[in-house]
Amino acid sequence: MEPKSPSKSKLQITGCNHNNRLRNFIIISLLIIFILGLVGGYLIFKEHISIPGEISTYFTVVLDCGSTGSRVNVYEWMSNNGSKVYGTLPVLLRSFPENMNKSNGCEYHCMQTEPGLHNFVNDRFKVRASIEPLIRYAEQWVPLESRGMTPIFVFATAGMRRLPVEDAEMVLGEVENVVKEHGFVYKKSWIRVLTGKEEAYYGWVALNYKMGVFDSSLGSSTLGLLDLGGSSMQVVAEVDGSMKDEHVFRSKIGPIEHDIVAYSLPAFGLNEAFERTVIMLSHSQALRESGGGKFEVRHPCLGSGLIQNYTCHGCFALDSSNSRNLRSQENGLNSLFLVGEPNWELCKVIARAAAINSSSTGWSTGAPNSNCLGFSSYGGNAKLNLTKNSHTVTRYHALSGFFAVHHALNLSQRPNLTTLWESGQKLCSRSRSHHTSIDGQHCFRVPYLTSLIENALCLGGVEIIFGPGDVSWTLGASLIEGDFSSLNAKKSQNRILTLKDHEIISSPLLTFLVLLFFLLIVYCCQIKLPMPSRKVATTRTSLPSYLCPRRQPN
Repeated sequence: MEPKSPSKSKLQITGCNHNNRLRNFIIISLLIIFILGLVGGYLIFKEHISIPGEISTYFTVVLDCGSTGSRVNVYEWMSNNGSKVYGTLPVLLRSFPENMNKSNGCEYHCMQTEPGLHNFVNDRFKVRASIEPLIRYAEQWVPLESRGMTPIFVFATAGMRRLPVEDAEMVLGEVENVVKEHGFVYKKSWIRVLTGKEEAYYGWVALNYKMGVFDSSLGSSTLGLLDLGGSSMQVVAEVDGSMKDEHVFRSKIGPIEHDIVAYSLPAFGLNEAFERTVIMLSHSQALRESGGGKFEVRHPCLGSGLIQNYTCHGCFALDSSNSRNLRSQENGLNSLFLVGEPNWELCKVIARAAAINSSSTGWSTGAPNSNCLGFSSYGGNAKLNLTKNSHTVTRYHALSGFFAVHHALNLSQRPNLTTLWESGQKLCSRSRSHHTSIDGQHCFRVPYLTSLIENALCLGGVEIIFGPGDVSWTLGASLIEGDFSSLNAKKSQNRILTLKDHEIISSPLLTFLVLLFFLLIVYCCQIKLPMPSRKVATTRTSLPSYLCPRRQPN
């Protein structure tokens, strides 16, 4: 006797068709492949096609470890994306610190640690104290997610160049220990002492980039550079390719090649030049011995009543065997007292002597009548002759130390020699009272800078402009040293491999594709979503596949 079959009206059979399952599986697989293809195509399109309104930015960090202190600059760049401006160079969006922060009275080098790194040989704690705050400051401007793709460069200049190689490497090794504790990208070759030529060249690149000269659509002549630091001065200009000189080299900036002459003149920086005047005075004065075995050097460029301890390289010292005889300690550090004894005419003479690197003998007889004296290279007889560049360069910009003094004294942007000399004279007159002096060395700096400008104008026959004040060689170093093509490629790779959720959600196209994918799955699987307003139906029984009834012939 056959078993009684359940009533068809009370029993619903589901999932009995194997062909339907296979068909649904194939459809879903094809849809998944299709959706993934759309997503992949979208990502490739997003990376390689310039979408209006979308900006791809990245950062570079440069530490400038100079003779007077260490500073940090952070630059935010935008990839060119085929723009004709700057050829293939990236576009600078912002730099930090942004121009000059006047809210706290700061006008120049607002984020700086002092003194320079060359003072910290065998002292890793002071190296850390000098570098750590600067990197922490950079971290404020570089987003956390960008630090793993942001290069950091630590470049030292003239102060470190004076050290023995072993001492310089020891200091830079301590710097590297600090840098590697942070999340920035770095290489050992990015932590080094720059040559004078490199420093000069980076400054020239920074100036011409910032002034828009490298805009290929304009075809402007490049600008010359006078850059004054604490220890050295840089003079850079573009020259004719036929010029033969050991300081001339060729460089390609964007699509254009340039022949550049770059001089770095050690000991012409503000601090080094002032010390040279102290040495001159110690050679020429009848020095008076004061308490504690020290002797005094009376300086005509310092305010009346000023007395300060001073450590001098190469000054004369008292001979212990005979207090009236002097002996030179060329390699030693001599401690003495600097005493202000303001005398404008004498200050003017000694400042001009320092500006042409005159020898210590004969300077007090007065400066020669001719202003075309040139710049003697320190420690040699070679002359820097700017007339070589006059046929190519018509304008020089005086930066860094030049601009700092110009800005502090509110001088004209285009220096007038008569006005400069008068400003120095007024400043020294005020300095006769030590308590009203702006800065003891400003009285020296004005005639010194005036003499440098005087020589440059006479020899080159060019126009000289102070500023702009926000241009630093660190910008040029960032452009030349930063491999922006590889950085951009690395960023693209990371964005494809580590796509973040918010990038998908923020895209209307991807959001639509995900919703479409979900709806297709629901449709193909015939999933019935529960509705909150309807009661759940009574559970229905499904027969196993082996009980599926066969279709009966009619």
